[in-house]
Amino acid sequence: ALAQAAVVPSVRWGTTWPCTPSIMDPCLTANLQAFIAHSGGTPRVTAREGSQRSSSVPPGASARQGFERRSLLEQRRKRGSVLFLDRMDADANSKAALKLVCAMRQDPDRRVALDRAVEKLRPAPEVKGPIVATYDHRSLWEGHNKKLNWAPLEYY
Repeated sequence: ALAQAAVVPSVRWGTTWPCTPSIMDPCLTANLQAFIAHSGGTPRVTAREGSQRSSSVPPGASARQGFERRSLLEQRRKRGSVLFLDRMDADANSKAALKLVCAMRQDPDRRVALDRAVEKLRPAPEVKGPIVATYDHRSLWEGHNKKLNWAPLEYY
């Protein structure tokens, strides 16, 4: 995956456009696109049921992806309001960023980190009442119950 990432043109995280600072970061947009594509794609409307269902999309996936889709839609609207040459430049940067993000998502550790970055963008859920903190009595530290991904033995 690292050899493929070297071929991809360099795109910096957090770049802003000099003429229109309201356009989203191309790497963030590419990460949102890859996240939506990886988590099930777009649900389709069936003629019989009239509801959004698909065999490849779980029933609650469209509700979870609502924020990401709205962010991408907002980015597309902002893209439509810029000048032609700026839009061409933004398209070239977003294409390079999508290649970079797709190359990064081939590594499982980087995919988890990129997914975590998208999930941090979501707004916090509305709190309805007090929060009760619970923990597993067998955990010795935070993250003790999570699976660790070790590299092959040749790297140690």
